[in-house]
Amino acid sequence: MTDLTALALNAAHQLPVAELHGVVCGIAVCRGGEVPLQDLVQLLGADALTDQASVDGFVEAAVEDLQAPQMTFAPLLPEDDAPLAVRTEALGQWCGSFLAGLAAGLARRGTGSLEDTPEEVREIVADFAAIAQIDPESAELSADALEGDLVELEEFVKVGVLLVMSAFEHESDDSPE
Repeated sequence: MTDLTALALNAAHQLPVAELHGVVCGIAVCRGGEVPLQDLVQLLGADALTDQASVDGFVEAAVEDLQAPQMTFAPLLPEDDAPLAVRTEALGQWCGSFLAGLAAGLARRGTGSLEDTPEEVREIVADFAAIAQIDPESAELSADALEGDLVELEEFVKVGVLLVMSAFEHESDDSPE
């Protein structure tokens, strides 16, 4: 178990780690790493979160990982030895939660709609929305093919998140002061 996973388990009650991480990353990418606790409570509900210190510790570690200059960020998902269906479902949960967090972050920064974001962001959002609908039980491929597809999707999500964050950073750099 990674340190970030352990922090997530301490920060949330009865909430999948992937969902918590997705929401935090979604808010953080469009808010320069800022994740207001109020936004988390509004999206997840106060009952889902534990004490503020645990939540703050998780958020800080997740944002630090997201913004690491070595680009070591990866969605917080079950380990590779977990059943394929569990990993697939977690990736869908992560993407759906990321989109919810992104919407909250955009609203807080005053972005009226997704149409007000760069085109590359809208394309990634559409792809993440499709991934969020993934059904691990409906696939008609071999386990090896599914494993390969899942690894590709995980890498796509990782790169997509970093591209979204970069697009918003460049957008901020281009705005008049």
